[in-house]
Amino acid sequence: MFELSWRGGATEARLHRRRPGGEDLPWGTLDLARYPHEHGIEARRIWSNGVFTEYASAAAFSALTTTMLQCGAPVDLIAMSADIVVDELFHVELSSRLTMELGGAVPLAFDLADIAPVTTPGVRPLMRAAEIAITTSCVSESLSVPAMARSRALATDPLVRGVLERLLADEGPHARLGFWFLDWAIEELTELERAELARIAVETIGVYAPLWQDDASCGSCPLPVGLGGHDAIGKAALRKAVDVHIAGPLARYGIELDLTSLAEPGAPRA
Repeated sequence: MFELSWRGGATEARLHRRRPGGEDLPWGTLDLARYPHEHGIEARRIWSNGVFTEYASAAAFSALTTTMLQCGAPVDLIAMSADIVVDELFHVELSSRLTMELGGAVPLAFDLADIAPVTTPGVRPLMRAAEIAITTSCVSESLSVPAMARSRALATDPLVRGVLERLLADEGPHARLGFWFLDWAIEELTELERAELARIAVETIGVYAPLWQDDASCGSCPLPVGLGGHDAIGKAALRKAVDVHIAGPLARYGIELDLTSLAEPGAPRA
């Protein structure tokens, strides 16, 4: 079962010195009586999942940091990746506190031994780093920006909106890191490696496709508007982000995505 713990004391103080402002949010003001009971239950489920995804992102950027060290990436780029891990763990704290104010987390079954991203067996460190950079930063984080921005626009509760604003403030650099890595690495990647990276990118995008495919079953889509969420505008923004913020930029590195498999719900992935 996925559970969190908190030590407090010196370690908590260190985190909050580096990521201040969390205590300034309007904790204790969320009034669930303003919302239908089922909305509160759905919000608990969605934010519980959000805690997990932030935790998984910390693991992914930690793995990216290690692979960058192994392939000799620029030191300042490595430092940024390591610092993003702290961002994500701060996001875990904020999201989990909000979840508790919504009434508590729902159970999530996951073996933390599997939390780190899996890369293609046997590839060299440069390719491992490129795989994680694309799946974690170029794709996942690039999609989180429009999703979170729409959730913030729709949120009416001050605490929910405040948490979303704080999370969103970090997401832009998280999405750019992968492309900055490619700026450095791309000349060392072969045509075959670039083709494989394109396939991996499309496969990763396919995981998120239910979020914008109208007739797909998406258990995480109907988060109540007042507590943050998505609507038709948000779905359109997500799909547009695939073309504008992922496929277009990757093409400039010779990583050409074939997105035809994502055109219709249920279509086979590349």
